[in-house]
Amino acid sequence: MKRSCLSILIFLLSSTFLVGQTADELRRKQQKLIEEIDYKKGIIVQLEKDSKNTLSYVKLTDKKIQQRQELIGVLLEELNLIDRKIEETEDLIVAFESDIEQLREEYAQMISQAYKTRNNADKAMYIFASKDFEQAFRRMKYMQQLTEYRQEQAEAILSAQANLEKKRLALETQREEKNAVLNNHNQEKLVLNREKQDKQKKLKQLGTEEAKHKRELAAANKKAEEVRMAIKKAIEREMAKSGSGGSSKSFKLTPEARELSNNFVANKGKLPWPVDKGEIVDYFGEQPHPFLKGIKVKNNGVTVSTTSGSRARAVFEGEVSKVLILPGSGKVVIVRHGEFITVYTNLKETFVSNGDKVRTKEEIGIIVSDKGKTEFEFQLWKGTELLNPIYWIYGAK
Repeated sequence: MKRSCLSILIFLLSSTFLVGQTADELRRKQQKLIEEIDYKKGIIVQLEKDSKNTLSYVKLTDKKIQQRQELIGVLLEELNLIDRKIEETEDLIVAFESDIEQLREEYAQMISQAYKTRNNADKAMYIFASKDFEQAFRRMKYMQQLTEYRQEQAEAILSAQANLEKKRLALETQREEKNAVLNNHNQEKLVLNREKQDKQKKLKQLGTEEAKHKRELAAANKKAEEVRMAIKKAIEREMAKSGSGGSSKSFKLTPEARELSNNFVANKGKLPWPVDKGEIVDYFGEQPHPFLKGIKVKNNGVTVSTTSGSRARAVFEGEVSKVLILPGSGKVVIVRHGEFITVYTNLKETFVSNGDKVRTKEEIGIIVSDKGKTEFEFQLWKGTELLNPIYWIYGAK
């Protein structure tokens, strides 16, 4: 019976410990989400300074809403964990109360028995009535063990009572913790509703200016195509220098360049971000326009929104093959990594020149900030073929 109770207590205590570990992980996730939401809020505040930034504003607001929903889900998970902790603590309290009751009953029986045989003469007679010395020794040992056991029972009762009090205090703390998390959960739901309402108001306002946004989109598409062609021509010239044929779509590689290419491929999905901190607002390929129905936007890379003063950085070691200056797109740095090319657009100032060797994460230029918007496009090419950078950058998917 006692072994069974002990096993139950050990199980409950170990499961509570595991829940505690999971709760810590959830809190770390909550903190990370809160930091990311706050970072987006900072960018959005800057974007609100100019009405031309509405497209980026809507995209970042969408991301912020998604992360707010994720945060609410994590808070709900924590509430469920706390409920389980409370239930387990209540079970422990019941188990301790049962053990204390059982210990008290056993102790009462021992005290009653001891009272009946309290006369020292009786104890002496019990020992002297032994048939030989060995039996007398065993009876003396038994009397000693009986006294020690009564002492142990008294100590066990005090220990169980102390543990019971600790569990009752823990239960009170858990209930307070639950109330705090529940309050956060409800507050985040209120904020989420406000953000959704603000987004709907913004979309309604944008709907009244559809013709204007279509003109802006057409101009942006035209500029993007000009940038793509300029980059492609620069890559083709670089390929010609490497000894590739005129119709070739890939570089003729030296053994060193081949090894660099292999290393680049080996780091697929592990390349660092092309900026220390930022948010992707445009993804590679054709994407539905966020508020113009039936219209798709084509992107040659990923557009990253960041804060004023941010710097673009190389995602891998390589050599600067060209620094271009394109009207309306600032400066563009093209870095070659064997047969792969990474491109960093919309820079107002560069720290590298043609032929420079760059290291992974080395800063290569300052991103243009214009009326609250700080964005640049990162492109990835293999020869003259555009690739989706999302599969190459760590944590971008």
